[in-house]
Amino acid sequence: MIVTIDFGRSARLFALILLPCLVLPGAVNAEEGAAEDQFRITPFLGYRAGGEFEEAITGTTLDLDESESYGVIFSKGAEDALEFSISVQPTTLSASRTGPTADLFDVDVINYLVGGKKILNRESGTFVSGLVGVTHFDPHKGGLSSETRFALGAGGGIDYRIGKHLSFRLEGRGIGTFLDSSGGVFCGTSSGCAAYVDSSLLLQFELISGLTFRF
Repeated sequence: MIVTIDFGRSARLFALILLPCLVLPGAVNAEEGAAEDQFRITPFLGYRAGGEFEEAITGTTLDLDESESYGVIFSKGAEDALEFSISVQPTTLSASRTGPTADLFDVDVINYLVGGKKILNRESGTFVSGLVGVTHFDPHKGGLSSETRFALGAGGGIDYRIGKHLSFRLEGRGIGTFLDSSGGVFCGTSSGCAAYVDSSLLLQFELISGLTFRF
């Protein structure tokens, strides 16, 4: 299997992710005596796999191809933290039954998640997290509407301190998106639905890494 990465698109997205890192320090007042590291921002790159479900009418297996992902995490709290994250996966929906796999159309899978992060070891920075939010599917095909579904997840990794205002974060996540097992997905007003779901849960797994800027 050959994975092709669109480096031009990756650069544009990562530049947008890094923009808050350039703007935010001037907007944050580091008052003397205030608690250190009350706010953190982590732009990250990652890789996401999984996302298979079955089409109810034809029995065809539909799959979101594994691909790179991009995102940013905002954290509030000294160590154990409340976090909000956005993760974007540009991917392709593929179909397979008995013959070769066929690409159907490109789709962006975007996770908007709120979670709690619990530090297990302060020296190594190991942690676990719980996540809740939504998954937004944005198909790149004319006539098809986007879909937003409820999602839950869990993760764990390290947030290792490498400087006074900098740390390295490596995290693995599992995200489950709840589908309507009796309804269609990627539907349009005139073109009907691209698929009718015979599954209730879409599972994906993501590995991310990035630098955390502490304020």
